[in-house]
Amino acid sequence: MKNLMKSISLTGLIILMITGCSTKQPLKSSPKVPQVKYVHSLSDRNAIALEWSIVNRPNIKGYYIQRSKDNKHFETIKIENRYQTHWTDTNLKPAHTYFYKISSYNKKGVPSIAKFIRVSTLGPIEGVSFIENAHLKAKGMIKIVFRPNPNERIEKYKVQRFNDTTGKWETIKILKPRLSAEFIDKNLVDGKIYQYRIISVSYDGLDSLPSKVIIAKTLEKPAIIIQAIATNDLPKKIHLSWNRVDGAVKYKIYSSSYKDGIYDLIAVTNKNFYDDNIGEDGEVRYYKITSVDKYGIESMMPENPVMGSTLAIPAKPIVSIFRSANAIKFVLSSPDGRAVKYLIRKDDGDKIINIHNVHNEWVDANLDTKKSYEYKIYAIDKNGLVSKPTEVEVNF
Repeated sequence: MKNLMKSISLTGLIILMITGCSTKQPLKSSPKVPQVKYVHSLSDRNAIALEWSIVNRPNIKGYYIQRSKDNKHFETIKIENRYQTHWTDTNLKPAHTYFYKISSYNKKGVPSIAKFIRVSTLGPIEGVSFIENAHLKAKGMIKIVFRPNPNERIEKYKVQRFNDTTGKWETIKILKPRLSAEFIDKNLVDGKIYQYRIISVSYDGLDSLPSKVIIAKTLEKPAIIIQAIATNDLPKKIHLSWNRVDGAVKYKIYSSSYKDGIYDLIAVTNKNFYDDNIGEDGEVRYYKITSVDKYGIESMMPENPVMGSTLAIPAKPIVSIFRSANAIKFVLSSPDGRAVKYLIRKDDGDKIINIHNVHNEWVDANLDTKKSYEYKIYAIDKNGLVSKPTEVEVNF
């Protein structure tokens, strides 16, 4: 076994070249063939090294090594050199037991009675002993911190996150070097729970036991704004107001000309009201308002928008006329009650005259009965909005 210790270190096993073939056929042994006297072993986590006593007889050609995972089904490896006394079984699993039979064979290929040995690989590398959620206060991020693995064989770490859809752990990051101590996961869904664990990886590619699983949750979204109000009685603009949201530092206003249309961001404010200066009369707009907290996390948009509109122009005035010999009396009324005054535009064919600040009655006297007159009467409300005209033509 001293020779084995000299040729194989605990940190790396030397894989010896073998010649011949591998077969699963059982071997028929003979007690007449000189037998291997002893077999020693040395285990690593992914390999087992075997050393046996040499059978240095002229009629011995080499050795058979039979290996099995269950002590029932054996695979045979043929070594065609009687002077070789070491062999390494590689690509094994940690904490697993393997079974071996070693026999010499003569020039006719007849094996001796085999020497049996049962060997287990070492257990997995110990994992990270400390890991926790750092409770990072940032949008869509989770920070985990951990204590580096003290094992100097460790090269790197696998950061794994559990996928709720597939039900499997997924490696989302490889961290180097061994003394790494934190990981920040970004672009996560707000208000969602995530699970993480860390696996240490050695220089020869062996995974450690997983760390404990930590559960972390991203910051919640602010509350949805559900009590927004939009006006419909202001000229050229729509005034919006809404309830304040706890923890919100600003609000985003989105607008669309259609209820089910695309909503574009039109303003950001730290107040709970906003004036949308549209500049047109009778324009309809739909609004959705969101709140944003100090971490930049934005609330969900409300499902239903609030509708507002600018004030429409007044209704066309109702005009009654009464004729006399060379005069016309106009009696004016407002169907929607909004008119505070009227504008009359008179066209006698030669010139156009505007008569301002007309109230409910107006008389146009001293008319030329040989002419035709056209009048356009406009209603004007308190905001200065002007209706479409009511047209009147007068002939004597």
